Amino acid sequence: MKNKERNIVITHGYSDSNKGDFAITLATLKVIKQYYPASKLTLLSTFRKNDPDFEFHNRFVAQEGVRIIQGLMATPYIGSAQGTIENIKAVVRLSKSYVQLLLVLMGAGKLLGGKEYTAWKAIKDADLVVVKGGQFIYNDAEDVRGWLFLWRTLKPIEIAQKLKKKVVVFGQSIGPFFSSKSERYAMKRLRKCDSVVVREQMTMDMLTRNGLEANSFLAPDLAFYLQPTPTDQTDNYQSNNCFGVTMVNWNFPEQPEKEAKKAAYRKALVESIAYCYNTHQLVPVLISQVTVRHHGSGDEDLIDEIIEKLEALDIPFIRPNEDFSATEMSALYDQCKFLIGTRLHSCILAMCASTPVVAIRYQGFKTQGVMKMVGLSDYVLDINTIKSVELNSKIDAIIDKEETIVKSLQEVVPKLRAEIEQNALQFL
Repeated sequence: MKNKERNIVITHGYSDSNKGDFAITLATLKVIKQYYPASKLTLLSTFRKNDPDFEFHNRFVAQEGVRIIQGLMATPYIGSAQGTIENIKAVVRLSKSYVQLLLVLMGAGKLLGGKEYTAWKAIKDADLVVVKGGQFIYNDAEDVRGWLFLWRTLKPIEIAQKLKKKVVVFGQSIGPFFSSKSERYAMKRLRKCDSVVVREQMTMDMLTRNGLEANSFLAPDLAFYLQPTPTDQTDNYQSNNCFGVTMVNWNFPEQPEKEAKKAAYRKALVESIAYCYNTHQLVPVLISQVTVRHHGSGDEDLIDEIIEKLEALDIPFIRPNEDFSATEMSALYDQCKFLIGTRLHSCILAMCASTPVVAIRYQGFKTQGVMKMVGLSDYVLDINTIKSVELNSKIDAIIDKEETIVKSLQEVVPKLRAEIEQNALQFL
């Protein structure tokens, strides 16, 4: 424990309705508090303060004694509405934020900088700037929106570096990038960070390829630091005959035949859920790992579709509707025999509870890397090519080897927690 008081800013805070992002934020706060208990903590949110859901997005994090404010160049979208009018409003908001930031940089921020000044001042007063873990330094298109997303994402890092702050990227998967141009743009900014701590080997390889090996380090995903917190609500789902399922309402940006890929993913899920029920007499627990909506749609819409198909097949299911915290989610996964998880952090929170996992990779290479780290790389499928016959085979294997996998996770995960603590001492 270090008793020194520090002013620490954490960037890129997202929504507590995304339990994976919340798990990363919560673990970051916990590990900082453990070693710097006297620190003043500020979280820069990617949401706008005038978003009517701003407080709701931070309902759990707000209980951790952290100041939460709108971050630099926050998302220009408010709420879940979409369409041409909303896009125009977003352009206006983004333009206003950029002008305010320019005024801040010219010295007129206190009077005219608005929320940009407040975020800039938080960074200016910080002893350390921590770029929250996850996967948001990427772009999946070389269009205006794709470029603006990457530019906005890197802006807090750039400002912190211009203010000569110590900047630590803590637990990231970086990429994919649509082009080498986008990759070079991101690498230019990351090269100037004091430390870039990444959570899987494929990102590490990319950084090494770009000459960043001197300031890049491989470490476990921070969510492994958390432990299950059983409650009366999670105990309601205690059963020996259920398995968990998380899914992503993915739009397949890398694929030319998007609708066909969406249909194939849905078909594989339904057929494998039916297989588990008919062959192994296991009831699916359909879990909303992420309830925040993105441009009007969300994972719960896909769960509704899957439920409709299961009802047509007379397959029973369980659908929890409680607003669980991240550690309660881990306790919920603990009630499951195994998890079919498309959301990466549903897999991690399940493994924190020693629950075996079949993971479905959907973006970048974060899933493959994390599963390899825990010794379960044989239990990863790709959302772009998934078929129920392959998924069923993985399910059979994980049921057959359940005892061995559980024992392995009980040994591996505590070691990852210890490594995360060591990393906090080394890099923060």
